[in-house]
Amino acid sequence: MTVSTRTAHRSATGRRALGTATAGLVLAAGLVACSSDDAQADDGPCAATAASKTDGARSIALPAAEVTVLSPGTGELQPLAVAPTTESPQAVTLETSSLEASVAPTSRTDTTNQVQKTEQQLVTPITARTVCDDPTSLEFRIGTPTSKDDNLDGLLGALDGSTGGLSYAPGMVPTRLRLKPNDASESPARSALEQSIVGALDYAVPLPTTPVGRGAQWRSVRTVSAAATVTQTMTVTLASRDGDVVKLDLAVDEAPVDSVFSIPGSDSKLHIAKFSMSGSGSVTVDLRRLLPVDGALVMKGGRELLGDDPNRPILQQNEFTLAWRKSE
Repeated sequence: MTVSTRTAHRSATGRRALGTATAGLVLAAGLVACSSDDAQADDGPCAATAASKTDGARSIALPAAEVTVLSPGTGELQPLAVAPTTESPQAVTLETSSLEASVAPTSRTDTTNQVQKTEQQLVTPITARTVCDDPTSLEFRIGTPTSKDDNLDGLLGALDGSTGGLSYAPGMVPTRLRLKPNDASESPARSALEQSIVGALDYAVPLPTTPVGRGAQWRSVRTVSAAATVTQTMTVTLASRDGDVVKLDLAVDEAPVDSVFSIPGSDSKLHIAKFSMSGSGSVTVDLRRLLPVDGALVMKGGRELLGDDPNRPILQQNEFTLAWRKSE
């Protein structure tokens, strides 16, 4: 490895938000090329067409999930049948926050350490509509996001009215995100929006396609490719069900597929010596809606990365949180 420890410290980002997302920062220029203000999301109770499939929105593949039922639960077993309504739009607010704190040697000869802290928080209102004749597709419009970062917050107003869409597989599993920020928006705002939505969708909760009852438990396994490609194992418990509204408890653990950490925007790689990332939370889904109506998840962990000098490791602490709230 030829990368310097200091360069690696500045560049060691993963998938989610500013400290852990790669796609938005690396591909911001691509977003500029394909965005437009012209097409707006449908204003009806459902979306007349899946406009985001043909209007030049950037298409982002989302990781597939393999679901295994560990226990069917007790009482009457019923399918978690997803039947998105076309009678009204869904209004939700997504909030994500990421924090990365890194400690690395300043130089080969200096024994002092450089400490760097990177944080990004975004609150995004979303109005979503199921495509009228396709319950596997969702179109959405973004309201005006906000952020605690004053520099970023001042750029977010230009995103108001940005559009996009989602495609779903059985079990409410999102498979593809399409995103089209307004032309007037700048790269930092576009990147923050993409990172927030992709980060949240990486933790979308798949549903089993077989009947289950209260206390049912299933496992979802997906591979999330990023600076460090990880296997994400999510254990889901059906805590309660009231008609179409289902509350699910979550426990999540992530482990690297290999020891390679690819520095975003560079051909350089680091070696993952140690890695941990786990968390828990809960989410409420309405089987008539494709986005969660409530819930929160907190992920925390750390990693030790080695560059060209194994005696000068980079130590990182990472945290990612997300919350869904129903909007009035």
